[in-house]
Amino acid sequence: MLNPDGAGAPAGSRLLEARGIRKSYAALEVLRGVDLVVERGELVFLIGPSGSGKSTLLRCCNRLEEPSAGTLLVDGVDLMSPRIDINRARRQIGMVFQGFNLYPHLDALGNVTLALRKVLRLSRRDAEARAMETLALVHLQDKARSYPGQLSGGQQQRVGIARALALEPKIILMDEPTSALDPELVGSVLGVIRELRERGMTMVIASHEMGFARSAADRVLFLEGGVIVEQGTAEQVFTSAREARTRQFVQQIMH
Repeated sequence: MLNPDGAGAPAGSRLLEARGIRKSYAALEVLRGVDLVVERGELVFLIGPSGSGKSTLLRCCNRLEEPSAGTLLVDGVDLMSPRIDINRARRQIGMVFQGFNLYPHLDALGNVTLALRKVLRLSRRDAEARAMETLALVHLQDKARSYPGQLSGGQQQRVGIARALALEPKIILMDEPTSALDPELVGSVLGVIRELRERGMTMVIASHEMGFARSAADRVLFLEGGVIVEQGTAEQVFTSAREARTRQFVQQIMH
């Protein structure tokens, strides 16, 4: 269980390659030719002001939003091909949402097993065994029979992460995974993300958690106005950014 592609993968191997991604809604151009390359085992943070295109970029990367233009490869598979079975391809791309998106009438175990039974066609026994394994990874095995309404926001988000992990994806995309949480609950979610990074899971996270990005990210990309203004290591972006706009944003958000 959870044998991510980062483990033992050759250095420099690209897992996600998005080139020239554009997204428009009528006259509004949200993404204006974004290039995003993610290597196996990398933790990449997307930062930038609200409305900069971070969430739209993530949703384009698994075609929850259809890019208006551009190319998209995941582990060498062309997700924009007219012949692609997109539902099958999405099994390789886990998604964690800002608002948890749990089914309130299902307990934690049921929320995690649903896709395993419906998508992977696992038996109830096999699905529950795998679900318990993933709940253990996020330290919630003792809450398997609790319903979302009985869980804190941090626990609900960790169930969301377990649900994404259960399908054994090659990459996980997280859209503001802590923004809906009370401050005292943020740490439990960030702790799980850090553990996944240590296990070699490839992740792309849009977040305002600057302190965590600075300590954990392999690369940080600053977006504004639908373009990547600057990217580099966390140290480069947070302490010696080239662009004045990046420095201004980091200074504002860190204080």
